Amino acid sequence: MYDPGQTADKYQLALKTGRDAKPDGGLYGFELEWNLLDTQFRPLLTIGSGPAQLSFVDYLRAECLSPWLRDFSQLEVFHWMIEWATRPYYQPRGAIFEGRLIEGVLINALQKAGEAFDERIYTWPGNLPILTEVDHSSIPGSWHLAKRIYLERCVDIYGETLATAGTHTNLSLPDPLFTWDFMHLPANERLGKAGAALFIDDYKSQFYITAARLLRAFASLFIATSAATPFQAQVVDGRSAVVLSPYDSVRNLTFPNPTELDVPDLYRSYEDYLRISYDLVRSGIRFGNNNWTPTRARSFAEPVERLIAITSEQLHDLYAHGLYVLGKDDQVDELARQVEIQNLMARINLPMARVEVRTDDGSHSLEVDIANLTFKHLLLLRIYADDTFARSFRYDREDIIRARKNEELAARSGLNAEIEHPLTAKPITMREFLTWTLNELRPLAEALGMWEDLNPLIEMAAGAPNTAERLRKETKKLMGTSEAEPLEVPLEVLQQLARDREAQVSKDVEQISRLSGASDPDNDRLIEFLQRARDETRTSPTPSISFLPSLGSVIETAYPDKTSEILDLAQQLIRIPSVTASPDERLDEVWRAATLIFDYVRRNGLGVRYYQAEKYPALLIGLPGQLQAPVMLCGHFDVVEAEPGARQFEPWIEGDYLWGRGAADMKTVVATYLVWIKDQFRSGGPYPPINLLLIGNEENGEIEPMGTPHVLKILSEEDNYAPELVIAGERTGERGNDAWGEICTQNRGVARLEIIARGRRSHTGLSPTAKRTPAGAVPPADLTERLLLARAGITGILGNYLTLSSLDGWQSQAKFPFIHVGTEGVYNISADHGSLGVEIRPIPQDNLGKLRVELVEYCNSLDLELRIPVFEAGIICREDNRYLVKLIDAVRSASETEPIIGKKLPGTSARFAPDGQGIVWGQSGSGPHARDERHYIPSIINYYRALDAYAKNLVEIVQR
Repeated sequence: MYDPGQTADKYQLALKTGRDAKPDGGLYGFELEWNLLDTQFRPLLTIGSGPAQLSFVDYLRAECLSPWLRDFSQLEVFHWMIEWATRPYYQPRGAIFEGRLIEGVLINALQKAGEAFDERIYTWPGNLPILTEVDHSSIPGSWHLAKRIYLERCVDIYGETLATAGTHTNLSLPDPLFTWDFMHLPANERLGKAGAALFIDDYKSQFYITAARLLRAFASLFIATSAATPFQAQVVDGRSAVVLSPYDSVRNLTFPNPTELDVPDLYRSYEDYLRISYDLVRSGIRFGNNNWTPTRARSFAEPVERLIAITSEQLHDLYAHGLYVLGKDDQVDELARQVEIQNLMARINLPMARVEVRTDDGSHSLEVDIANLTFKHLLLLRIYADDTFARSFRYDREDIIRARKNEELAARSGLNAEIEHPLTAKPITMREFLTWTLNELRPLAEALGMWEDLNPLIEMAAGAPNTAERLRKETKKLMGTSEAEPLEVPLEVLQQLARDREAQVSKDVEQISRLSGASDPDNDRLIEFLQRARDETRTSPTPSISFLPSLGSVIETAYPDKTSEILDLAQQLIRIPSVTASPDERLDEVWRAATLIFDYVRRNGLGVRYYQAEKYPALLIGLPGQLQAPVMLCGHFDVVEAEPGARQFEPWIEGDYLWGRGAADMKTVVATYLVWIKDQFRSGGPYPPINLLLIGNEENGEIEPMGTPHVLKILSEEDNYAPELVIAGERTGERGNDAWGEICTQNRGVARLEIIARGRRSHTGLSPTAKRTPAGAVPPADLTERLLLARAGITGILGNYLTLSSLDGWQSQAKFPFIHVGTEGVYNISADHGSLGVEIRPIPQDNLGKLRVELVEYCNSLDLELRIPVFEAGIICREDNRYLVKLIDAVRSASETEPIIGKKLPGTSARFAPDGQGIVWGQSGSGPHARDERHYIPSIINYYRALDAYAKNLVEIVQR
């Protein structure tokens, strides 16, 4: 017996279980299609000529999208079409929101392409607004062989009717729901028709086949509520024109839905589906993925096209290597066709995992999109939970004839259509059918808290227009007419409608951008997309879609305490693999981390100067009037590579520790700084004289712009500003469980040297010729010997100038991290180039000036080049620095203990502080740069409270 409340409870528990087990999974997704048009609303074809000619869509994807966003898109049938796919989401809003973000990305990409060609480019849903002849040359050239053969065959059969763009919706239910129900079936029900045992995949497949069958009964409703293509290309007075037609969904009236594919009994049962599908493939009626029924069951298996592509490439390789004789010119094509058939046959009998609904037009409001997807989802769940609902729709010949007639009526007249009830065959208006269906779903919708999401459909049932009717009204308003359709629509009206859609997308994206926090997997993915889309706009001064919320409009996430808020932001940062100091540095992710930070401070009303003109980003963040404050907090958001095989960019909390790459070094402190300075701003002042500098190349040594020294130099030269105390927030609770970090007033520096030896390549069997140096010495001709000799000599020099050992451990350090000579595996050729790396971590008490002079002289004596990218001494902050004194007092007050004054061995950004007035003071953690990197959570709130106490002390200085 169907119980809506019990169904809702079980579904929500299954949803939670599924999300916990597979946070990157989901139940909803879209395939979204658009036409791409020039200023005159003609389809964009190709660019260039000859061998360099490209389909416009190939150019767009290659030149106007970053690789990450490019992966969301793919080619469609023709040059002027593009398809995008969302990731799966667990809530309808997630899929809807990502679909709108994708539309925003596409608009920006077309703006970029338009600027390159000095032309305004538009997107357009549904049918092309201009009659266009299509043939094989209309297909993008970058499609692989087998796909081209498939598309050419489609064009031969269906021609220009394929030139329509729509939305495909993918729906599924949580896997735990199937597992639980399957395991609780009586033993006799876990048997197939032949008495063989069923498996969970069989159980799921049977349901999705049944769902594809029963959802077909409601396909006319789906068309009517999502109709949004009332425009049609026609010939008027011998010329091509766009007409505002009386039809609501010209797209559904146009796109092929051949009766030979839409056969009775196809989805009556899983056994029927297999039998009929095999017959359709054998007979050649079904080829490729051309089973274009309005609803269909799908698997999550690898797409057929991808398998065919691999096989096509292999065929070419076989013939190119002469492994098979090529008898006829068309043999490759024929074999590709056979491969296609065999792959289709192999892929038919696969476990079903979703239902695809292919009826929807685009260009709706967010609210209508959410309502339509929620509506389909509730129908799917009702079908699953209630084995009597809609079962009179058998998918027999009579049902299919009635469904096709209803679908055509819905495409023509939308919500004003009069149809036959698909379950009773009695006459009914579309709005009455919608009302009946909503009433059937209402108890379940209310139990799931989704009834209000259906409001747009409730209003449509009561007489409100669908999107097609709204577009028809807006078009007439722009034309200044109230005449009945059909009406010819001027080009400028079409352009205005396209611009209005872009403006609506901009508002929608702004609304979605208000999301904050990482409260669930759906939000995590949306925030990630927003960050990447925002980063796409970095080089555009005026992007059409900025992917930024309006100031002060962020949807706040409620946290139980301050530590939870900071941990949330820290985990968002850790999830971004902003790797530097590596041959495989991930610069795009470094910029994404910077974008996250920039968006955070901007939407919280803080002042920010974003340094984004160089390779690495940096941000100077300030309270009102304090962007040039005497105290500068500083940190970095780049990290080193993760350990191989470690899941360090998937942060997790275990006990008192936050684990992940960057947790201890130093994204948790960065998150603390951001939350704290945001809270200081919201307190309303008076504001402490303190700012925050965050940079993205600390792990690289900050050699290149924009590291700390570069930002400080710019501030000094342009603003005559230098901080009087720099506080680097690196970890100073070194044991990993310290409640309070030390205040390190001394910090070692960093010097990096590269010793380069050059020679001549020669046969190793010949005696090398020694070369006398200007100093008269004769160094070895063999480069390895020279570099090893240099290593020994430099070791002795370093011992003369550096404190390499001490009783208290405060000492300099010298390492030789690399030596490169010759080519691996080559024995009979002497090397002509070699290099030796030296890294020095000097304490401030050592004399680096004299050391540098002697190193230069020594390398000259051996005819070696000395390259010095970094040569920075350690620092000692003055004890009487009044801002340091106030910090010590603040920590004493917050901790109610005497602060430990220490010394920091690893080099930090504090070493760049003007006049050496820098310190290191952070939180507690362990394992930086290691597999077990983790941050001690209890130290977070202590640090935050100490910052609060420090702010009060700094305000006192200002007020005196």
